[in-house]
Amino acid sequence: MNAYGTVLKQLIQLTGSKLSTISDVIGYDVSYISKWCNKSMLPAAKMAPEINRSMASLFAQEILSQENIKDFEKAFSMEVSSDDLENAVYHLLKENYSNSCNEASTELKQQTTYKPRILTLANDIYNFFNHELPQMLLDYNESLDVLCTLDVCRFALDSPSNAYSHLTPKHPVNVKIGVDTTLLYDDNNQGLEALYYFINAHKAINFDFYDNTLMRTLNTIVVKDHVAILCALDQYNRVNVASVIFDPEKVNQIYVRTLPSFRTPDLLAHATEQLEFYQHGYRTDFYTKDNFQFLLTLGFEYLLPQECWDKIIQTARERDKDEFMALIVAQLQITWEEIFEKNTLDFYVLKSSLMKYIDDGEIIFADVVYHMTPEERKLHIENVLALAKGNPNIHFYVIDDEQLVNTQHLIHFAIFNNRKKLFLKNPERYHTDVGPYFYSVLSDTLVQKISAYLDSIRTADYCIHYDAESLQAFYDKYGSLVYRMIDLSAFKK
Repeated sequence: MNAYGTVLKQLIQLTGSKLSTISDVIGYDVSYISKWCNKSMLPAAKMAPEINRSMASLFAQEILSQENIKDFEKAFSMEVSSDDLENAVYHLLKENYSNSCNEASTELKQQTTYKPRILTLANDIYNFFNHELPQMLLDYNESLDVLCTLDVCRFALDSPSNAYSHLTPKHPVNVKIGVDTTLLYDDNNQGLEALYYFINAHKAINFDFYDNTLMRTLNTIVVKDHVAILCALDQYNRVNVASVIFDPEKVNQIYVRTLPSFRTPDLLAHATEQLEFYQHGYRTDFYTKDNFQFLLTLGFEYLLPQECWDKIIQTARERDKDEFMALIVAQLQITWEEIFEKNTLDFYVLKSSLMKYIDDGEIIFADVVYHMTPEERKLHIENVLALAKGNPNIHFYVIDDEQLVNTQHLIHFAIFNNRKKLFLKNPERYHTDVGPYFYSVLSDTLVQKISAYLDSIRTADYCIHYDAESLQAFYDKYGSLVYRMIDLSAFKK
């Protein structure tokens, strides 16, 4: 009931007026008066002043005849004289009529704003998911929580990974999303590659990936407080019809109903912040194993010379004001001295990142962004050669990412794996305010699948293997050229 209807009903009850009497006075059928009182309807704006003036006269006469003015004052919290009563009743009706008109106008605008959209045409569906929805996520100027039960692997395979990788939100976007593990674990590795390139293309978004076995029939995307998309899929699991709902109340009802489908036991990998990553000693425990795979996408922070350790610790302590990280670096120094002497280590390094490291010396050691000086880079090369000679289980695999057509620009996340634990690191997060620092992989099956995939890269055409002997031969042939490039980089500053 609107404010006008509430006041009108109060006046009728206070005076005991019959609707038929009011009908005779104002010249409107009883059904209209009843609707004004009970069904949120209002008199026409053109006739409202005359109607309100006639009813005010009637109600004032009844109140005075019943000597009921005190009850009127109490009911409407006002003081009024007998002479001003009719005018007071009229203004009471007039003001509440105006308020109800404003409320009705607002409600109509909301109904128009929240009007759902039904997408049935293939072009409309494509444009919505590839253009409108990503732009909506950017336009919301607040942190967003998103649920998506649709399979991310199929989406990544069917859509260009770089379609809107240039769109970077200025606020956190946290997405819980389903994964079809039968596709993810397929022997051809298409699902695994698609998922890796997907998170690289959307490196500014925090994803939690869930086995979608219990949610694969829901076909729902929900942005909490903002929009819900309910999808009907065809036989190829493509969106055939999409219903887009904007009413916040309904959106959040759908969110609450969908959230329980994302169960903790089904979590495969999740975006992880620095504190969460260190609070249980994850990183130091990670290096207690003896068989490692590292895919490095920025610089080369391993096999560092002794001269660099103190500098990195000092940078953490003095520049970053992070005593905790300085301690982590010191602990890793002790741990790594034994690891590099005898353990099996496979280093996969992008050719482009090696060239960049030669040019600018940037590494991210633990969480310390550090730029190696030209002299430190030369010492680093010499230390790599020495340690590789002392441990035949150290192997280097240089990936020529220029041969990876249409995907070389989508390799940002580094991979750190000991075949029992695996995490991904986002170097660009250290230069921006959005996106995850890490992804922790929780599924043992997924860890083993990624391990096997990295093993398979060794024989790829775009991958060149270097052991200690071939690495020394490369150094003997090109070492002076590399050193001149490093010296030249000093003049670019």
